Amino acid sequence: MRRAAVTLAAFVALCAGCAADDEPALTHVTPSPAAATSWDDLSGRLAALDADVGMVAARVDDSGRCEPVAELDPATPRPMASIFKLYVLGAAAAAVDAGSLAWTDQLTVNGGLRSLPSGELQDLPDGTAVSVERAAAMMIAVSDNTGAELLMDRVGRAAVEDAMTAMGHARPQLNRPFLTTREFFTVGWGPLDLRDDWAGAGAAARTRMLAALPGGPLRVSGPDITDPVWDSGVDWFGSALDVCAAQAALHTSQDPVLRAVLGRNRGVTIDEGDWPYVSYKGGSAPGVLTASWYGERADGQRYVFVMQAAATSTSALADADAFFALGADAFALLAGHQGP
Repeated sequence: MRRAAVTLAAFVALCAGCAADDEPALTHVTPSPAAATSWDDLSGRLAALDADVGMVAARVDDSGRCEPVAELDPATPRPMASIFKLYVLGAAAAAVDAGSLAWTDQLTVNGGLRSLPSGELQDLPDGTAVSVERAAAMMIAVSDNTGAELLMDRVGRAAVEDAMTAMGHARPQLNRPFLTTREFFTVGWGPLDLRDDWAGAGAAARTRMLAALPGGPLRVSGPDITDPVWDSGVDWFGSALDVCAAQAALHTSQDPVLRAVLGRNRGVTIDEGDWPYVSYKGGSAPGVLTASWYGERADGQRYVFVMQAAATSTSALADADAFFALGADAFALLAGHQGP
């Protein structure tokens, strides 16, 4: 039996710990399935889910473009969950490149920016200073939602929307206005019951809705996050190819801080001899599982693997461990890929 040890951050949700505190501990652990041994096997396991799924495994060529090695409906936009944080990081990195932001600049935690877990920064007292680098590292390594809030507050929504285009998103208009995590929780599950209004609104009306949201402490708590909302348009949307382009674009930078931030979490157990450098970003929300990896093989070849699944019921994607473990299988297959 293989051991594909998924780290905690590999399947961290937009709202980790949303279940009740008295949820019983698991008393039975289902054995891990055997590793997928071919692309047909791997894509078949995804296709067997009761969900809308997409996948791409791609070589990143010298110009930074993704050249698919294996794919499953990779161009259809689907909810990305916390993969959206790649675009927030891209906007911050662009500001650093432009000289309008430094990794050492300080951001301040306060009640108007504190979001729900996942993450740790939400537990810091008001007035705590956090560097841009730390907020970015936490946002990527443990999918820290408050870190994402701090960064978006500093760089601005428009900068993140511009980053989508700069990083190769084919349909950035799907994410205008680009939600913060607090807005995501409020529109999706908040007491104002905005979900249906959001679903029927265009970009201008959605922008007005967000401007009218109350400030101050978030009025949504973990137990409120129950049913899927992506089918009402409450999420961040992109295709597997969009995510591949984003991973590739971020890794064109020579900024050592950016590279260190991206490489803090490998997500799953991937052979370090074959793959000396791996970065991971994924996410989950009710009815949504997503995962993306960028890896540099020992011979210098670069690859990206992306998976997405979206279901209208939470039970359809209950086996998150098996989903994320496919990332380890993909890199075992890519280790032997003979590309140009």
